[in-house]
Amino acid sequence: MNEQEPIRIVIEEEDLPLKVEREKTSAPKAVAQDTSRKAAVVAKAVAAKAWNSDAGRAAAKKLQEASDRGVRYVGTRMADAAEEQAKQTAAAVQERLKTTDWQEEAKVGLTGGLQWLSAQVAELAERVGPGEPTEKSPTDSDQSS
Repeated sequence: MNEQEPIRIVIEEEDLPLKVEREKTSAPKAVAQDTSRKAAVVAKAVAAKAWNSDAGRAAAKKLQEASDRGVRYVGTRMADAAEEQAKQTAAAVQERLKTTDWQEEAKVGLTGGLQWLSAQVAELAERVGPGEPTEKSPTDSDQSS
């Protein structure tokens, strides 16, 4: 934010929301609510009866078959897409293998390895240093004689 003052909100008592008083239900409204409840119960019973009937079971079976076909179709399409992607990846890898100059790759790798090894040997030579005496092995004394 820039250098402006933050916004302050002050709520006074008169700004508080009013409590909503529940209306007392009138007789016609109570009858309408009761009728609505009874209609809902009847509709539920009719729907349950229709669902449990032969026609309802047949419809449920058809829906299940259609759903199963859809699932199989989507699964097949996903498998086809994955197979196609795997084929493309394999083709790309084969092309890379064909076009790679493996002699050059080996030279680059070997050069890097030898440079690293040279640096390690140079570091070791600095640690040992020319001023420090080194032990002669028994073979060194035999060769000087």
